[in-house]
Amino acid sequence: MIKTILLLAVSFLFLSLFAVKSYALPYSTKECFDHISAQSFKTARTWGIRAVNDRPNSFYAHLCLGETDQYLGLYKPALYDFKQAIPLANDKNRLMLVYNWIGSVFDSVGNKKDALMYDFRSLKLARQLNNISLESEDINNIAGIYFNEGKYQKALRYEKKSLLLRTTKKGKAGSYNNIAMVYSNMNNYPEAVRYEIKALNLDENIGNYYRTANDYLNLGSLYTYAKNYVKAKRYILKGILMEKKIGNKDWIGIGYKYLGRLYRNEGHNKKALSYYQKAYNMFKISGDSSLAQDCLFMISKIKNETKK
Repeated sequence: MIKTILLLAVSFLFLSLFAVKSYALPYSTKECFDHISAQSFKTARTWGIRAVNDRPNSFYAHLCLGETDQYLGLYKPALYDFKQAIPLANDKNRLMLVYNWIGSVFDSVGNKKDALMYDFRSLKLARQLNNISLESEDINNIAGIYFNEGKYQKALRYEKKSLLLRTTKKGKAGSYNNIAMVYSNMNNYPEAVRYEIKALNLDENIGNYYRTANDYLNLGSLYTYAKNYVKAKRYILKGILMEKKIGNKDWIGIGYKYLGRLYRNEGHNKKALSYYQKAYNMFKISGDSSLAQDCLFMISKIKNETKK
């Protein structure tokens, strides 16, 4: 499979920034959001920590720190940050936003039950507030959860509903990526590649470096399934290089995992084992227990096969 883009979280950035526009933010919190906007996530996290220390009762300080942790693939700290923001959310707009982020974190670590619960909470508030943008994001997230349950037709239906509500290139790119993912798991690789290329082209067009890196990795994964290993390797290696510049441990791990599968498909078990181990180490750091277990399974399987 290919990985849902943080889309779950990544495309929510503009929502967070929109939510704080009318507020006079303290300097450290403003710097945190500004560096997220500039896709400088490590620096943003430094400012986020400072913002929380300066104003421990600030909703936006905890929200911004949570966002930086999510972008960097630090899911346990992100969940803590967002939950700290809940009692500080003094209106439905803030609560809607933080529920959306929490659903994203739970989805990222493989906890689909809690992810669905928070996504539906956010969706309910979005509809009450007539917030079409966040309604689309919540529907997108719910589609992703149905996808992970193997309910592909249902997932595709929700994804296309979400796409119809998209009003920005960024939002449409996210939907294209997730539609590609569904088609991939339905073994319809030509359609999957077509939609993923649409996502990549839009993300590159708007200068979204973070999501472009995700797209390169996902397109590489699709080419692996389509047995076009030359293209697959080129896209995966480029994606890993970009993820290293960003510093996202989880997506670096995903890139290594994709290389592990590629080399295994080519019959290079020694290289495959090495990359699955590298991926496992990254997932341990990020807290992505689901993908860590996937890697352990493949490591054990390859070792057992080489003993025969």
